[in-house]
Amino acid sequence: MNVGLIGCGAMGIVYVDRLMRMKGVRVTAVCHPERAKAATLAELPQAIIYTSYSDMIARPDIDIICVTLPTYLHKEYVQIALEAGKHVICEKPLSLSEDDCWELMEISRAKGVKLCVAHVLRFFPEYKDARLRLRSGEVGAVTSIRTTRASLLPAENSWFMDKRKSGGVVFDLMIHDIDYVLWLLGDQITHIRAEIITRESMEQAVAWLYYADGTKVSLEAVWGASEFRAGFDITGKQGVLRSGGVKKDVENDNKVVDENSSDRGVIIPEASELDDPYYCQLSSFIQAIEMDGPLPITAEEACSAVRIANRIVGCMESYSFEISD
Repeated sequence: MNVGLIGCGAMGIVYVDRLMRMKGVRVTAVCHPERAKAATLAELPQAIIYTSYSDMIARPDIDIICVTLPTYLHKEYVQIALEAGKHVICEKPLSLSEDDCWELMEISRAKGVKLCVAHVLRFFPEYKDARLRLRSGEVGAVTSIRTTRASLLPAENSWFMDKRKSGGVVFDLMIHDIDYVLWLLGDQITHIRAEIITRESMEQAVAWLYYADGTKVSLEAVWGASEFRAGFDITGKQGVLRSGGVKKDVENDNKVVDENSSDRGVIIPEASELDDPYYCQLSSFIQAIEMDGPLPITAEEACSAVRIANRIVGCMESYSFEISD
């Protein structure tokens, strides 16, 4: 199975590395408008470099397109690939617009090709195991969930810092945990409360989701931490499932960031080579194509995550704090 990839940043590197480990899969082509930026990525798989996306898409021997571009470019490039009859896996989020997500899903159906969105958190062993244990009834009915996710502040001139392009910290970080919670509990959310707190070199979003059955979910995402961290507490009537470090009280303690940290950039969470989530996600997608089976993450699920993320952004109260000497 031949793969073409567009987007030669951090996630493009991750994709190529994992795809090269798979039997029967070949990274045939890599695309970037600046040839030099694609050269390093194309070197190991001996892929052909394209500076024109339409030229790469026109190759009849390419079965799959991997879209690892910045978020604001997803819709355009995914649509071109789908309309050319290619299967597509796209980095999360599929788009910042729910309408765009549904449009892409309808195109994939009409063309008879598969569209998968890379909500890779589902493949991290601790998150996957917690869902299995929850579904087995180990902790009983869920009463509350808390999640936290924190990373460095993106580079100053990065597209991440333009919320019209990235969606900000909610669409960059929190959407991982939004998708995970929807995977656990579904989307029967009656109302949402949220706030965003900004300080010098830091942005923190906190959201509370209230379910029809009384379950309460607290989500926290931070740009500007001194290092990457993530975790969850899933509380049931008979026990707790826990991974990583979650603050004891999200509502009352917002001082979670080293305000003097000057490190900036994008961090890709480390993964065990034995049960690598990025490999497992891509492998599951390719298997779904080969077997004409169900996708590991559907476009419908990706649409739901975008819808909830937009609801969170829409109801946010904003607070700003200046650091005094």
